[in-house]
Amino acid sequence: MSKTLLLTAFLAALVGAVRADVIETKNGARLVGKVVGISGGTVTLNTTYAGDLSIKQSEVTAITTDSPIAVRLASGTRIDGKVATEGGKLEVFGQDGTVTTTVDKVAASWAAGGEDPQIIAMRRKWTIQAGLDLSGNSGNTTSTTIGANFVATLASPQDSLKFYGSHNYGTATANGVTTKSADDTKVGVDYSSFFNPLFGWYARSELERDNVAGVDLRSTTDFGGTMRFIKTDVQSLVGRLGAGYRFESYASSTPANKGAVLSTGLHYKLELAKYATLDTDIQYLPSFDNFSDYRIQHDTGIDIPISVGFWMLRVGVSNSYTSRPQPGRKALDTTYYTRLLLNWR
Repeated sequence: MSKTLLLTAFLAALVGAVRADVIETKNGARLVGKVVGISGGTVTLNTTYAGDLSIKQSEVTAITTDSPIAVRLASGTRIDGKVATEGGKLEVFGQDGTVTTTVDKVAASWAAGGEDPQIIAMRRKWTIQAGLDLSGNSGNTTSTTIGANFVATLASPQDSLKFYGSHNYGTATANGVTTKSADDTKVGVDYSSFFNPLFGWYARSELERDNVAGVDLRSTTDFGGTMRFIKTDVQSLVGRLGAGYRFESYASSTPANKGAVLSTGLHYKLELAKYATLDTDIQYLPSFDNFSDYRIQHDTGIDIPISVGFWMLRVGVSNSYTSRPQPGRKALDTTYYTRLLLNWR
């Protein structure tokens, strides 16, 4: 009986080995498992002994699969079928014939019958983010500030359409006198498109009202070129340079301010750790007629997920500087905030 059990176990192991996928490398290694896919020059093999292994495609000399997989070649040809390697040539046996190539000509592979991951990645997707700020203090001065904002983005790797808006309202009480500390509303739309990995263009339009700063309406529309200075898996730096038109009307008797403006900006994003992201945005908009008439807007925050999928906490600071504020108003507004964010994808 023991010999029978031993023989059965041996045959089962033999059948399992025969039915496994095999990866062979230049140094003579023979790795057995299940080919999960090929992407970005890396072959992923799932094994029972070491989990998922990532193998450089340039080091792979042979691939053999026991069941069909989808293969896309560098030429763009796609075929679903079993893969075998013989004499340095890789063969894919599809229903309509056999394609012979080499390992280095395989651009990507994935589960048979599935959609090409490159097509999925290129598809535009909606992301909606809503946030709520609530802060206050008590003592010599009692203040309360409430803020709400949203960002809705339709994006692909090549372009991005963003709708955004925010409203802040705050009061401060000192010596029995209560005054407004914040009362502003902003809405806007922003579109950017890259025609190659480095360069692209953008267009933006924004409306703003700030009762505390004495601005009845501020309208800014600008467009121009954009460039990716840094683009990696963990950080990105995107710059903008363009021109536009700004119109400002005021609650006081001050005449409206309008004219062409230069538009510049930088956006930097960095993954500090697996669960934290630093995001910084800076804009500088001087008037073409007088460069001493300008506005600077800045926002820096750190996003920290507090639940899987939806909730995030953002801690940050924002600054708005106007070189020519209305009488009785300060040039610089600084806000420190803690924001609860809800994300939909």
